[in-house]
Amino acid sequence: MRLPNGYGSIYKIPGTRRKPWAVRITDGYKDNGTQKFKYIGYYESRPAAMIALADYNANPYDLSKRKLTYTEVYEKYCQGRYLSKDNAIPNQYVAAFNRSTNLHDMTFTEIRTGNIQDAIDDCDKGYASKKNVKILANLLFKYALANDLVVKNYAELTKLPLQENSDKHKPFTADELKTLWKNTNDYGVRFALIYCYSGLRPTELLRIKTENVFLEERYMLGGMKTAAGKNRPIPIAEKIYQFIIDWYNPQNEYLITDEKSEHIGTYDILRNRYWERSPIIKQMDHLPHDGRHTCATLLNNANISEVIIQKILGHAGKNITQKVYTHKTIKQLIDAINSI
Repeated sequence: MRLPNGYGSIYKIPGTRRKPWAVRITDGYKDNGTQKFKYIGYYESRPAAMIALADYNANPYDLSKRKLTYTEVYEKYCQGRYLSKDNAIPNQYVAAFNRSTNLHDMTFTEIRTGNIQDAIDDCDKGYASKKNVKILANLLFKYALANDLVVKNYAELTKLPLQENSDKHKPFTADELKTLWKNTNDYGVRFALIYCYSGLRPTELLRIKTENVFLEERYMLGGMKTAAGKNRPIPIAEKIYQFIIDWYNPQNEYLITDEKSEHIGTYDILRNRYWERSPIIKQMDHLPHDGRHTCATLLNNANISEVIIQKILGHAGKNITQKVYTHKTIKQLIDAINSI
């Protein structure tokens, strides 16, 4: 079948190649009048080559972008999305990228659903890690769509395994909390207690700026991850009030600092330098996120309303009334957190 003039051409390269079908377009003319070509790519079959050429003509793209690998698109996305120290690449996305090794060197425009599915299926971690692999791939394909690099989001078609009940996170027991309160000079213990009596995610605490801590009013502004969780009022429980005072220094940009007044900026620093070095915490087999689970459990045990618990934890309401029309005052949040 003869292709229209200016449409591009397809030809088969002699020899034994895995992808022998070449697709090219005219990119100007030489001084002697002969054509100059740019290659769109190489394909395993003529039908695949025809589809690639049709896609290009339906939506011409910058061929220099065509050769970008998954790694290069990831780097470009991160450079545009995460520019400042206040907006670092989330650890879960870094981990998800590192677990997608089969995609790293692939030309992005040649990645298909099966390739992403392989990355998900080959991940040897739990459901959350597999989900993050899919989420990252989805973000990169949306970025590629916005920049006319691809015409379809293949990440959306992948499937996750059935979510199993996980015992990875568990609340601190009543006896463990008593032990923590007997060892409050330990930095790791202080972190644990703040998480247990605030419901903060581990990284949320580290990102709270000093200017957003209101000691007299007994609350802080912070949060991340979801619309309901960002910039929410976080009540300071009476039980952890002294810890916050001890950390508070108006000369520091961030509330949480180390012994040298340097910002403890990442979850890895928190966990490696304080959590895992605490002899008290080591005896209990807990992760920093377990404090958030403890807070939710304590609030529930104290018969605090679901709406208040959601406000404290930064969860979105389950219905339109909870999401839009239910406004709880900071005093109500403080009273609730002081009841546990």
